[in-house]
Amino acid sequence: MNFKAILSALAASTHVANAAALFPSSSLLFKPSYSSIASPVSATASNLTPVATAGLNSTIYENPTYSPKVFIINMFTLEREPFILSYDLPNEITIPGLSPVYNTILCDSNYDLCQITVGEGEINAASSLTALSLSTSFNLTSTFFLIAGIAGISPLKGTIGDVTFARFAIQILEYEVDARDLPINWNTGYFALGSNSPGEYPVNIYGTEVFELNVNLRNRALELAQEALLYNGTLKNEEFRETYNYAPANRTPEAIPCDTLTGDTYWFGDRLDESFSNYTNLITNGTGNYCTTQQEDNASLEALLRAAMYGLVDFSRIVVMRTASDFTYSNDYSGNLTVEFFDDVYQGGVTASVVNLYYASKPFITDILENFESYDSGLYNPDNYIGDFFNSLGDDVTIREWGTPEWGTA
Repeated sequence: MNFKAILSALAASTHVANAAALFPSSSLLFKPSYSSIASPVSATASNLTPVATAGLNSTIYENPTYSPKVFIINMFTLEREPFILSYDLPNEITIPGLSPVYNTILCDSNYDLCQITVGEGEINAASSLTALSLSTSFNLTSTFFLIAGIAGISPLKGTIGDVTFARFAIQILEYEVDARDLPINWNTGYFALGSNSPGEYPVNIYGTEVFELNVNLRNRALELAQEALLYNGTLKNEEFRETYNYAPANRTPEAIPCDTLTGDTYWFGDRLDESFSNYTNLITNGTGNYCTTQQEDNASLEALLRAAMYGLVDFSRIVVMRTASDFTYSNDYSGNLTVEFFDDVYQGGVTASVVNLYYASKPFITDILENFESYDSGLYNPDNYIGDFFNSLGDDVTIREWGTPEWGTA
């Protein structure tokens, strides 16, 4: 994807949400090939020089410590491309433990703004962010983190190109029975851990099922994004939206508040969409509002939460932003046509989602950098509960609107 060309075209056009003019040359916009997303860079273990050892498995490094104000977290090449091409990030930092494919952190000239690509999937995300949070190269105690990625979206909650900001990240941790072997009267093969049937609250809790984030900070990011112009996508995207006879699927992109699901499986289909929406309502006691699905966020948040438990990061300074690249299902491609919908139908809005990652986040990033003293002094401190199921951060659990005071472990 030629993001610079896309930005140039956008600058000469008003084909954005709430505007009528046509977007220029659709040849600039295409569904990218995933066969060559990235290639490993040089296998340098670290750009720091060990000067002494201190006990078993301990190495002391003589190195500067960077204290970024904003850290952008992307998962793979397409997500990071608009940021590394639009911001001047000349400084490269390599630390132990990053992805073998994305093993360089980029920062601006003052090290106020940095970017990391953690890799796709839960294991990659958790591993990379654990390495970052434990690195002696960075002081992250005052840093604001923006997780910026693309996701699938339920047509009942949004449309391709939408920009979503989450209060909750919910992990799909459930039992699954083969759909061909469902018990009578079951409408899904998924049911909560330790339970006996769908709709029962989980008995066994791992601790990563739900993360609640700072609503005040989320709302600030959302407020600023709602003032940004968003790209509608290609004409094919617009035509595909019109195959849905209901909103919000058939409207133009917006910035909206709603929650995200994390799972290892790249799933699609209306029955799964309904099942996971029900699970969101169940495990958040009706306070969650599922809209997007992705493969990393709960893992990323668990890594950052563990760092926060030891004062290495501030968990109240995290925003999760996901832009919608595709729908989770289509009524026109149900039953035996679901695979055709997933593989062959040009319904994806990858370009719109990537462009809107940059457009929607830029006001928030700029606001933090220009007004860091206000942010740092607690202007957007949380009023809601923040943290995980176990209350690992010792927040006021009496204000939590979800969960149960008692649980077991598997």
